[in-house]
Amino acid sequence: NEYKSYLSLKMNKAVDALLREPLSVKCQVLSEVLSTLPIRQLHLFLPQLLSNVFGFDNTPGWRLSSIHSTYHPTDFRAVRNFLKPNGGALFKALQCLEPDPSSHFLFPFSALPANSIHTLCERALPAPYRFFVNVDVENKELSMTAYHYYFMYFAYFLIKPPCGVVWPTDLSDIIYTQLVNDYLNFFLPPGNSVPYSLSTHQTNKFIPITSSMSQVFADILYEMWLNQRGNESTEITLSVDQIRIIRMLVKHTHRFLYTPTLVKDRLTDDVTSSISVSFQSHTVEFLSYHFAKWPLILSFRSLMETWLSYIQPWRYSSPNPVSLTENNILEWHTFIRDNLPAYCNLFDRCLRRMSHSLICSGKNVSLLSRVLRVFSCPPLMRVIRDLEYSNPMVVTSVFNDAVAARELLDKLTAEIGHLEKQISKSNLPKSTKSNSIFNLFQWISEGLSTPPDQLDAQQKTVDLLKSSVIQIQAMFNILPSSDGISLSPTVADGPDYFFDDLNRRRLTPQGRQKMVAGVLKRDIKDIAPECNQAVAPICSYENPHLVRDTGPSIIKAFAPLTLAQLCINALYQLMADKTRY
Repeated sequence: NEYKSYLSLKMNKAVDALLREPLSVKCQVLSEVLSTLPIRQLHLFLPQLLSNVFGFDNTPGWRLSSIHSTYHPTDFRAVRNFLKPNGGALFKALQCLEPDPSSHFLFPFSALPANSIHTLCERALPAPYRFFVNVDVENKELSMTAYHYYFMYFAYFLIKPPCGVVWPTDLSDIIYTQLVNDYLNFFLPPGNSVPYSLSTHQTNKFIPITSSMSQVFADILYEMWLNQRGNESTEITLSVDQIRIIRMLVKHTHRFLYTPTLVKDRLTDDVTSSISVSFQSHTVEFLSYHFAKWPLILSFRSLMETWLSYIQPWRYSSPNPVSLTENNILEWHTFIRDNLPAYCNLFDRCLRRMSHSLICSGKNVSLLSRVLRVFSCPPLMRVIRDLEYSNPMVVTSVFNDAVAARELLDKLTAEIGHLEKQISKSNLPKSTKSNSIFNLFQWISEGLSTPPDQLDAQQKTVDLLKSSVIQIQAMFNILPSSDGISLSPTVADGPDYFFDDLNRRRLTPQGRQKMVAGVLKRDIKDIAPECNQAVAPICSYENPHLVRDTGPSIIKAFAPLTLAQLCINALYQLMADKTRY
């Protein structure tokens, strides 16, 4: 009875700490309680603890996305010490629970990626779930060990944070990002010997002794983060913050796989090989899906940076960034060959995306320059061209056909002409006429004219665009035409448009290129749209600020505000204000 009372007191103390104590005190009390609870009580308390930490019970949880090392140093240190993988109080408790064959924990299907739910319901078992104890399709639950249970909670927090959680602008110093780094360095150590393995202590009989916790950890992150892809009935959209943390995973996995190891053995080779296969398949499919679904907004930069990190593993094979050269290209030939769709298909999509985005934006131009700088590497271009030629049915022929490059070149050339006209108009001397009506409109036009700082930015954009044009022409062996507009050879041969079954005018590929380049002068309203309005590019007759801030589905009817309408509205408002006062 005394022992039962003692256990009851400990459990009550732990629950009270979860509900009432401030975070630093909470971690201290829980560390003491977890070190004294027997296995049975630990098993009963762990689900409640993890639900409270990660906000799985519709509460804010411990707000792991907002605890900052500078602004909340006490809480930051307390949470990190409690959850750290090497010697943290929680991981000590997990290690006690792991060998117990009766310590199984249930995780709902509803928290899994949509693709995995569909596969599991068909009674198939995807690779990441092969180490789980049991898959209960009837009750839609997974039965797993303590380590799996914690990792699933941890990974799910990024994909579905608790209600009210807001990620800060700077993710580098928050506790969740720091824990991601701690776990990656502990379970996937670059350049070290045997990764963390269950063979280092007594193992659960349900898991093979050769299985590594490094592999389990990596598989769960790939499954929960990189498998976030929609299907026919579900569309997945991730935030910029989620993509930024996923990029951390991509970069670190490259370091783990390609940093030279000090000691090699069979377990290390097996784990590395398994992680490499899972990582490559998940990442290419993840990038392909989100490249196709991401709207035409500047936040695409985060996804593009993740893609560029993935296709340049040589940058992470050494503490100092390594460039691809003729001397080391053979070392990376296998990776490029195995991931050829990530180079060809996604590069083609990137070029086409730039053709349909607001390319005159300085940020978009810098993104394009960054991509071209990567793919203009001579050894990389040569290998991709050779692999394209030998695998025509596997990938889009981005270099050998150069259709997307020609389309983008036409758009860039047209934008250069448009921006140069704007700059030249802004530099014209102002008139000195004294007519009052003329002065009124001159006052309006001066208020809407381009300020000097913006003129400098436009000139820099023009310089970047010209540099990109020269680079594309060199990369794809395209000769500039005499009029400065580079069209594909077949543009002038075919018709510009055709009529569909509903007697609507639709552009041919040749007509589309001509319209993008400004050669085809036809009212856009005569052409039936063939795109998703949610990701449609902003037209020249639309107000870009209204479209971006409100969304194309709502504002399309109100966006076509001409300059005259804006002037009239401004004058009307000015007269109304004077009358009021």
